[in-house]
Amino acid sequence: MAAVVAAAHEHGRIALDFEFLWERTYAPMACLAQVAIDGRVHLVDPVEGAPLAPIAALVADPDVDVVMHAPSSDLTLLGMQFGTRPHRVMDVQLAAGFIGIGAGQGLGVLLERGLKVKLDKGEQYTDWSRRPLTERQLTYAAADVAHLVALADEFLARADRLRRTSWIAEEMVRRYGPDSRWVPEPTEVWRRVKGQGKLSPADRAILRALAGWREREAARRDRPTAWIVPDRTLLEIARRRPKTTGQLAGERGLPERMRQADLDGMLAAIAEGAAADPIHLPPAPGTELQARMDTLGPLGQILVTARAAEADLAPSLVATRDEIETFLWGEIGAREVPDSPLAVGWRFEIAGRPLRDLADGRIALAPAATRPFLREIPRDPEH
Repeated sequence: MAAVVAAAHEHGRIALDFEFLWERTYAPMACLAQVAIDGRVHLVDPVEGAPLAPIAALVADPDVDVVMHAPSSDLTLLGMQFGTRPHRVMDVQLAAGFIGIGAGQGLGVLLERGLKVKLDKGEQYTDWSRRPLTERQLTYAAADVAHLVALADEFLARADRLRRTSWIAEEMVRRYGPDSRWVPEPTEVWRRVKGQGKLSPADRAILRALAGWREREAARRDRPTAWIVPDRTLLEIARRRPKTTGQLAGERGLPERMRQADLDGMLAAIAEGAAADPIHLPPAPGTELQARMDTLGPLGQILVTARAAEADLAPSLVATRDEIETFLWGEIGAREVPDSPLAVGWRFEIAGRPLRDLADGRIALAPAATRPFLREIPRDPEH
């Protein structure tokens, strides 16, 4: 590992990938790390005792460029195990969306379309925790990083011809920069519990405390959160607020034979939430505004899709459905919308400005016979 780290610092650029399992654990379990530096691939085996902390340090090093493919799970692994905050990550999958290849493409597709390299994906679904690894598995693993740097260079060259390298750089910082978060915050995980929006403000405060307890327990035991207590059960406990271990143990959906310490921990969380300030969500818009958004939202999505197609961009890179609707809520004055990505930079020019014109009635939309199959018609909003 010392030699790998020295080579990484010498060249200032690596390609990186992990093989891991994430089915029975809270955090991804690293089974193999693949590091390519200056054309040479190194396979790092943590199952056999090789340390991963030096690799985590490289990802956090502001002097090392790290080329990856769809790295969210890999960065979650490093964040949970080492507290890593990435600095200079280049995601080739994300970059592909800026040069007309599309979003969400697998590495095999990107290599074929970018470098005419065909990847053997025969070992894609394998148990990487078993030892010994076969020669075919090792070859497969090495191939995942062998061409990543060349692929990144090809995509950046294409982006340069389109004058979009700054767009890609901006997006990498936004998604994978030092301010990105890869470790769940126990005080915020309640927001991911499906159905929390239907709770009362007081019950929602209890849910926040319960979800925080569950997150900490899952991390401590290294088990999926749903294995500790399922979401549906957590919601019902927040609503019903059992006061004794007997009442709590009788709640539907709790794992059998819960330990007394778990029951005590949940009761303490219920008491903590009951003593906390209620959590109020933004008020629901009135029926007239909601009816307006029911029409404006789909039109906005059509407009953004057409604008993205005209620019040969993946629509999901420009804005998600939620981002479009949130921006439009702000434009019609129904909600405060801080820091919308559609309000600044290239996104505003491509999508934010026309969405604002649409919301204000300055343009109308009509189908067209040629790409992008949509026509924007200027109009006077006063008439």
